[in-house]
Amino acid sequence: GFENYSELLIWDTRFVYAVIRTVLISVICLSLEFSFGLALAVLFLREFRGKSLLFSAFLTPMMILPVVVGYIFWMLFQFNGPINQVLEFCFGAGAMAEWFRNAPFAITAVIATEVWHWTPLFFLILLSGLNSIPENPVRAAVILGANPRQVFWRVVLPMLKPVIIVAFVIRSMEIVKLFDEVFMLTRGGPGSSTETISLYIYKLAFNDFQLAYGAAAAFIVLVGSLVLIHLLLTPVRNQLLEVGR
Repeated sequence: GFENYSELLIWDTRFVYAVIRTVLISVICLSLEFSFGLALAVLFLREFRGKSLLFSAFLTPMMILPVVVGYIFWMLFQFNGPINQVLEFCFGAGAMAEWFRNAPFAITAVIATEVWHWTPLFFLILLSGLNSIPENPVRAAVILGANPRQVFWRVVLPMLKPVIIVAFVIRSMEIVKLFDEVFMLTRGGPGSSTETISLYIYKLAFNDFQLAYGAAAAFIVLVGSLVLIHLLLTPVRNQLLEVGR
């Protein structure tokens, strides 16, 4: 009953830390994915040799199943794996890391996996938004003497705001469910240092067989996600209402 909710929110520190950890990973991942995706989208506005081939290559990670991505990066981050080999070649043997035995390194591995997997989503959405921006405001700004940087920050980016919000909403709904990559990489370890809220609910329901308690935790996450989506979509709704008037 309601005792499950009170215990989760007040006494279950593992649940609270899982929520905080998920939010932290989400904020870092979304920031990096947006930055890289926007940079790639701006780059692909220009014509250059091999553009179509690179476009397909950059979209490929998004098409791979999350469990496959998790397994691939689990192999890459092994102590004798390619990433440590590159670090050893560039900086010496002291740069090699035990990625899954140290909490900061494990979280870094999870973030790197997520960013590689889902940056293409931001790239695709932002590129579509940039291609749909009307040319007249940009030309007017250039005629009035604005340099390319001013055109981008004061004309293009504000017009891209609804597209950016939609991209964040879509990606936020996905990253709250972050499970496959973490399960394949760390199983939530070392300890519970990389345990996301989805992984914690999975362990409650299917490892500890606390189905009602896990369902209460899932319902809290659902309500929190709905509130977050409402807050993110409010600016878009207000803008659409202003356009309608």
